[in-house]
Amino acid sequence: MIRLTDSVPEIYGELLYRAVKNEARLSSRIYRPDVIYSMDQAGWPGDWEGRTILALAMHYRVQKRPPAYLKEMIEDVPNRLNARGYVGRILPEGIFDEQQFSGHNWFIRGLMEYYLITGEEHILGTVSRIVENLYLPAKGYYTGYPLDPTLRGGEGSYSGRTVGTGGAFILSSDIGCAFMCLDGLSQYYLLKKDGRVADLLYEMIAKFAEIDFVAANMQTHAALSAARGIVRMYEATGDAALLEIAERIFGIYCREGMTENYANFNWFGRKDTWTEPCAITDSLILALMLFKSTGNENYPGLAHRIYYNAFCYAQRSNGGFGTDRNTGPYGRVLRPHGNGLSEAYWCCTMRGAEGIKAVAENLVASPDGKDIYLLFGGSYYYDNGHFTVSFKSNIPYGNGFEIVFKPSENYEGTIHIYNGSGFSAHRINAAAGIPILIRKEESTPALHEEKAFATEGKKYFAGDLLLGIANQRLKRALTYDIDGLQLSPLTDMIDVEPEELAGECRQIVF
Repeated sequence: MIRLTDSVPEIYGELLYRAVKNEARLSSRIYRPDVIYSMDQAGWPGDWEGRTILALAMHYRVQKRPPAYLKEMIEDVPNRLNARGYVGRILPEGIFDEQQFSGHNWFIRGLMEYYLITGEEHILGTVSRIVENLYLPAKGYYTGYPLDPTLRGGEGSYSGRTVGTGGAFILSSDIGCAFMCLDGLSQYYLLKKDGRVADLLYEMIAKFAEIDFVAANMQTHAALSAARGIVRMYEATGDAALLEIAERIFGIYCREGMTENYANFNWFGRKDTWTEPCAITDSLILALMLFKSTGNENYPGLAHRIYYNAFCYAQRSNGGFGTDRNTGPYGRVLRPHGNGLSEAYWCCTMRGAEGIKAVAENLVASPDGKDIYLLFGGSYYYDNGHFTVSFKSNIPYGNGFEIVFKPSENYEGTIHIYNGSGFSAHRINAAAGIPILIRKEESTPALHEEKAFATEGKKYFAGDLLLGIANQRLKRALTYDIDGLQLSPLTDMIDVEPEELAGECRQIVF
């Protein structure tokens, strides 16, 4: 039985390019150790610094070297904590700030990921104190979390803000962000198996599962982050009910929260707003997690469409990630939501790093420990101690590939290669130490059309790549002539220079 370890391949080409550009952006002035604790202007203690630490830990994993300022950031953490061991104000007993809970989700996630890389036990000790003093006192209060949108006193903006109170909670315009910490607390439970944390998590999940996301105008980022935490609790406990909840929530998101290019509406029930790459990242990760938990081969195709049509479009030429216009009932044209980069430098630029890491660590997957799935194209070398894979391809821009597979033990099984529109299966019977070559000649992805799912009209695809009319004069990886129009994939936004963005717009629904 061949098992995968938590190893990330050596990556080359476009994915590495995206990683390097994002890490470079995250090394600029506003993400440096002496600045990150002063950047919060909207009442999110732990958020900016936590997302930055988490993002840099992701790049540490992917690029297998420490980012420029990460070690200095970690060493500075003890100097930035209050008397109870977390960031921000200490509230009276029985009062909880959901933005503080949400911000510290990223703070503890970043610290735990750094701990998993370095093994420094004092880092986990810092996390334990945050869990003990910030989160565990909320046990018994989540059952009364208020969901009435009218309590929020406003519709919210790019960056959420505190807007009122309800029950024991200071509330945010990012509705439901109190549940974001399902993500970090579930990872903590996976590491420590603290029964008190499990009790709190089950209380949170029970309340979360009752929510009518559309009626509550739940923030999609909050809902998807929470769902990722529920899947992680399933992985930790084997409780099948948790997996069912997560799949149901993701299904609701795909029906009610997804735009025509597989990005997100920022809130459920509000389709006239903007996308948020934080939630795009969440949806990408969740699709991959659900595939590994269920083996359902529909999830990799969905992950492909999210990654190439939404995530890649959202990455800007400075390496950061920006918000875009929603496509669907309020528009057929995709473009940045504001002027220029429309970069969400306070959140999405950091979260994009975890999306890049999710693709890198899921290039090779094995849900059942036997069948091996190569889920994304590109070029990489993978070695998990049981076998090596050298993979070269132009997928999804073409269908050709070359694989050299070499097991360290006798292997009989199937390698499934996702080629941009589905899997091709290759039965392998290989002796230990003997390389096997699998090759497919290059071909162009087939053009097809599909009905738009959020509005009237149709969309054109090349494999899983959504095509749009672009008004830049870039040399494109793939173009199709349709009724006298030149259509191409959405993945080249990273090469659109800032001065060109004012005119950036692409019709994707026809």
